[in-house]
Amino acid sequence: MKKLTRYIFICFSVIICISANAQNTSNDYLSTNYEVQFVKTGLQGTELFKVYSYGKNDDQAINNAKSDAIKAILFKGIPGSGTQNPLITDFSVIESKKDFFNSFFENNQFQQFISVSGDGTVEEKYKVGKRVKVAVIVSVQKDNLRKLLEASGIIRKLGLD
Repeated sequence: MKKLTRYIFICFSVIICISANAQNTSNDYLSTNYEVQFVKTGLQGTELFKVYSYGKNDDQAINNAKSDAIKAILFKGIPGSGTQNPLITDFSVIESKKDFFNSFFENNQFQQFISVSGDGTVEEKYKVGKRVKVAVIVSVQKDNLRKLLEASGIIRKLGLD
């Protein structure tokens, strides 16, 4: 009887973990395990941000900083910048356009709108447990990003009601 109870408990725990993981996939884009600060407006249509992100090593943290900057512009907004409000305000679009977002982030399509500014060096670095937290300056082509979102039906075009 004790073995049966243990077996049922383990099966139940596995089912709960699997269903919780499946529910969280659309919310991964809304994760705020990063910090983004506006630095300045760059060339026409670009903005520079200082992004603090985590990773197992410097390279992973820098790659995370790139996607985190895009996520901040899309879903969070960045105070002091031209994108104080997020470009996407209706979060149901994450589920309805799931294929777009999966392709955009998982296939690194977002990389065409972002680059590490300057020589790509880490501005700041901290050891946090087994991970590192880095700060890098990134440049985002926000106007081109907006055009892609409009063309893909994610957001409405400016000036249209």
